[in-house]
Amino acid sequence: MSKNLKRYERKRGKREAVGKQIRTITFSWVKLDINQGQSVEEWERDGLLSVFCQMMRQIGQYNTTQVYANQMIKQYTKVGFPPDSKFEEPKHVSPSYWAVIHIKPKSKEVVVGYIEDEIYYIVFLDKEHHFWPTKDIQKRGKTKR
Repeated sequence: MSKNLKRYERKRGKREAVGKQIRTITFSWVKLDINQGQSVEEWERDGLLSVFCQMMRQIGQYNTTQVYANQMIKQYTKVGFPPDSKFEEPKHVSPSYWAVIHIKPKSKEVVVGYIEDEIYYIVFLDKEHHFWPTKDIQKRGKTKR
């Protein structure tokens, strides 16, 4: 082999086979209803936004199957928009299933939205749990996935 050909030879690296990656949950604020619930600024002022950011960081490590199994996100599958909700059903979204994230275990503060293609679309910030009032907690528990 001539000297010129050797210059163009490249050694192969020691890369391992790359398997199929599982998509994890990401969050989107583009569907946030600014007319109902609280604003991002209000949640920040009340110290709730930073708590939710920590929860997003935790949830973002998992896929939808895992977050449902670990009840990090609760999806309501037997009912569309809750019949006793103090919110009005928004016109800009029409999810198949609504979901909530409690920002702390069993907290009344929830982030309401839905999941589509591994993206959790945030629709309401609800610090008083008015999306699905807790007076019907026993009935509500039977409709969650």
